[in-house]
Amino acid sequence: MLVKYFKPMLLVIIGLLFLVACRAESKATTSSDAASAPATDTQQAYNISDGPVAPDWELSTLDGGTFRLADHQGEVVVMFFMASWCSTCLPEAQALAELHNQYADQGLAIVAINAEPERKVKELELFRQRANNGEFAWAFDNEFVVVQAYKVQALDTTFIIDRSGRIAYSDASPTPKDFLEKEIRKWL
Repeated sequence: MLVKYFKPMLLVIIGLLFLVACRAESKATTSSDAASAPATDTQQAYNISDGPVAPDWELSTLDGGTFRLADHQGEVVVMFFMASWCSTCLPEAQALAELHNQYADQGLAIVAINAEPERKVKELELFRQRANNGEFAWAFDNEFVVVQAYKVQALDTTFIIDRSGRIAYSDASPTPKDFLEKEIRKWL
């Protein structure tokens, strides 16, 4: 009987924490010194971060597929933690849609990770539409597996994973498009 009341209360508490965290401000962190990988005749030189190796994960996506980080080794991956109700997340999602259109052919992959306790397909689709119909992956982390693996404490958190699979950049606050573009271009 106690479990009957505990689960809804836990979901409410998690939701409130994300609501508060959505407004949290945090400093951005970036890998300070990017080392260039040595170029060979068959390999183009890319910046490689000295950050930690990004934990691998797999989530189901809005389109019914899956997104697995390891499948994108060799690409620059932007992971954007958001919720369908987070109004401060919308401008960054719109900026990411524009950046995806501009840089996808250069090896940029973007995944918006919906960090809500319930899998709300209609709400996420509506958010995607308001975000300029971002043509990148939209994934569900309703069990908070990736949130926990990356120690995400606020919505509007962004990670950039370099081509070698290392965390090159992270922040926990809304990020303007020009700053995102500058960070993405460092790793492309």
